[in-house]
Amino acid sequence: MKKIMPQPKIMYELPPRAEPFTGLSIRSNCKNTEGAEQLFRSRFWNMKSVLQDETDGYPVYLNDTPSSVNDERLFREQGYVLHAQADRAEVYAAAKQGFAYAAAALKQLISHAESGYAVDCAHVEDYPSVEVRGISIPFTWYAGYGRIGFDSQLWNFEQWKQFLDVCSDYRINQLNMVLYGFWPFEFPEYPETVLRDLEMQVYDPENDGWLTVKYTHPNVESPFLKKLIEYGHGLGIRFFAYTGLNSYSGGYACRHPEKRMKKEAGSKFINDFDSLCLSDPETIEYLKASIRKIVEQGFDGIDFEESEEAFWYCSCEQCKQTFWKNANTPEEALHAANTTLLKILYEEIRKISKDCVIGLRAWRQPPLVRSEELIESMVKSVPDDIVLFWAPGQYVPDEEFEKWAKAFGKERIWGRDTEAIGFAACFGRLLRPFRWNGLRAEEETITQFVEEDIRQHRGSVEMKVKGINGYQFEWYGFFMALFAHSYYGWGGTMEAEAFYRYSLEAAFDQAANDVWYVMKNMLTIHESQMKIYRAEFPMARNKVEQQDIPRIKRAIEEYPDMMERLGRIREYVRAHEETVHFDLHFKKWEIAMRRLRIIYDMALASVAYDNAQAPKEKRKHLKEMYRLNEKEFEIIRSSYFDVNPMTEAGVKSCCFPYHEMKRILTNALYPEREDNEPIYAGVEALGWLWA
Repeated sequence: MKKIMPQPKIMYELPPRAEPFTGLSIRSNCKNTEGAEQLFRSRFWNMKSVLQDETDGYPVYLNDTPSSVNDERLFREQGYVLHAQADRAEVYAAAKQGFAYAAAALKQLISHAESGYAVDCAHVEDYPSVEVRGISIPFTWYAGYGRIGFDSQLWNFEQWKQFLDVCSDYRINQLNMVLYGFWPFEFPEYPETVLRDLEMQVYDPENDGWLTVKYTHPNVESPFLKKLIEYGHGLGIRFFAYTGLNSYSGGYACRHPEKRMKKEAGSKFINDFDSLCLSDPETIEYLKASIRKIVEQGFDGIDFEESEEAFWYCSCEQCKQTFWKNANTPEEALHAANTTLLKILYEEIRKISKDCVIGLRAWRQPPLVRSEELIESMVKSVPDDIVLFWAPGQYVPDEEFEKWAKAFGKERIWGRDTEAIGFAACFGRLLRPFRWNGLRAEEETITQFVEEDIRQHRGSVEMKVKGINGYQFEWYGFFMALFAHSYYGWGGTMEAEAFYRYSLEAAFDQAANDVWYVMKNMLTIHESQMKIYRAEFPMARNKVEQQDIPRIKRAIEEYPDMMERLGRIREYVRAHEETVHFDLHFKKWEIAMRRLRIIYDMALASVAYDNAQAPKEKRKHLKEMYRLNEKEFEIIRSSYFDVNPMTEAGVKSCCFPYHEMKRILTNALYPEREDNEPIYAGVEALGWLWA
C-alpha cells in the first residue's frame, strides 16, 4: 500500500479496486462547510489531469463529520476521515482544513495506470498532535547588509503560492516570514529603508563579464504579500512576521549609521551595524512606525527575535544612565533595553490590533540552565499574552524545557531551538543538513542538525505544547527538513532513519533509493575548512587534516555514481506531474556536487600545503588551490544570482568564501599585492568575531 506523509494515526487497507479510472468525480454533501468542494479540488494543484474527466470518474463524496466520530478538539478543527473503497471514496471533516488535508491524503493514494489512474483503497482517520506546525522562512534575510538574497528571498507570487501548496500538503499551517534587513514592502515615511534599487553585480555568461544592475524586492516591484496571505488563509495557513527586536530593522542602520549603537573606544567588535541606539527618540519613532507598517501588511502575528549577540552594548552616555544603570554585564544591559522596547512596540501593536499574536525569541544566551526563580522573573518581565517561539532544546537536559513549559504555560510554547536549516543555509548553497554530511561533524560544538530538530519536535509533542516551529531558511535542496517538521509536528513516532526512508518512499516512490543514497553519502566540506582560511566560520570549525584524506578519496571515487543517481532522480521527478516541482531541489544537489568535487581536490591540496616543508613545494600547492578556487567560482557565478560581497553596512561580507580565499591565496603568492581588508563569510558569522 502507498505511504501517506505525514503518517496517519489510523490507516488500514481495504479490498482493492480492480479497474483503473479516468478521473475523479468530486461531489459535496456538506451543509456546514462552505467552499469545501472548491478547496478540495484545488489541492490537486500538482495532479490537475486527474480532474479532467469527471463524467464517469471515481466518485469522491465530501461529507460533514458526524459528532460521534471523534470529539478531540484538534480532530474537529483539522482532522478528517477518508474511506477510499473500490467503488467510491467518502470524506468526512468538520472544517475546511480537514478537507484540505483529506485531499492531500487521497492524492498520495492515487497513482498513474496504463489507461488512467489507480487508487490504493484504504481507511484513514487522522488529526494533528499539536495545533500549530510552523516553519520560519525568509522573505528577506540580512538583505542589504550581508547579501541581496537567495532562494525564497527572490520569489514572486506564483513561486510563493506553490510553496504554500506544498506546505498545505504536508500539514504545515503557519509561516513565520523572516523580515531581516531592508524592508520588502513600501514604507513612504522612511523610503530609504526599503529594498529598492540596491546596486549589485551579476555575471554575464554571454560576454564573460559583470553587469551592474539595481535590484528591487519582488514584493516592492509588484506588491503581492497581502494577496499571498489571503491565499494562505484559504488553506488554513497563518502568517507571522519574524523580525528583529532592534536588529536588522529595515535599512535604517545602513542609511543612518549615526543612529547605531556606540562601541567603546578601541573596541574591535566587528558587528556594530545591525542595532540602533534605543536612547535616541528618533530611533524609537522609527521602530514604532516600522511595526505599524508590518502589522498593516496583514500578518496574523509578530515574532520578535532578541539578538543573541550580547558581547557588548551601546556605550553612549544616555544608555549608561538608563539601560546600564542596574546591569553588571552587556547581556543584562541588552535585556533591559530590549524589554523596554518590547513593551513600547507591544503597546503600539495593541493600538492597531487586539488579535495580533505577539511572540518572542529571547533569553538564548547563557546561563542555558536557569533556576526556577530566574525563569519566573522572565515570565514576569513580559506581558502575559506574549508567546514563545524559542524554548531550550540544545545543549541542555530535557528538564530545562519542562521548567519553561511549566513556568510560561504549555499554551505559550510555540517553538524550540530547532534551527538546523538556519545554520545549513549559511553554507553558500552547499548542503550539510545532517551530521553525516559534515567533516567530523560529531566533533563540532554547534549541533544544529535535522536529527536534533526531530528530537525536540518529539519532546514538544510529548509535552503537549501549543506548537512546533522549524527553520526552513533555504527550501531548494532541503525538503527533508520540511518533511521532518511535518511528520513529527503531526505526531509521528518513528526513529529518525526509519522516518527518512518512509518519507522518501512516500514522496519519490521508485526514485527513493537513489535519493536516500545521495542524501546519505554526500560529503560536504566548506571552503573555510582549509587551514589557510583563518577567519572564523562558527558553523563548521573543523579544519581539513591528514586523517580526512581516506574519506575525501572515497568521496572522489563515489562522485561518478552520485552524479549518475542524480541524473536518474531528475529524470524521474520531471516525468511525473506530482513530483516535477521537486526538480529544482535536485538541480541544487547537482550543482553542489559539482562544486564539492572541486573542493575535494582543494582539500587535498590544502593538506599537502600544510605538510610541505620546502617553499617551492608550498608555492606549488598554493597555486593549485588558487586554480581550484577559480574553477569552483566559475560554477558559482553561472549557477546563482547573488555571489559578490556586500559593502552597504561598511563591512565586506559574502556567503561564498571564494572572495576571502582569493584574497588569502593572493597575499600568500604575491606579498607585494597584499590586501588586508577581510571579506567575512556572511554577517551571520560576525557575532563571534573581533577584528
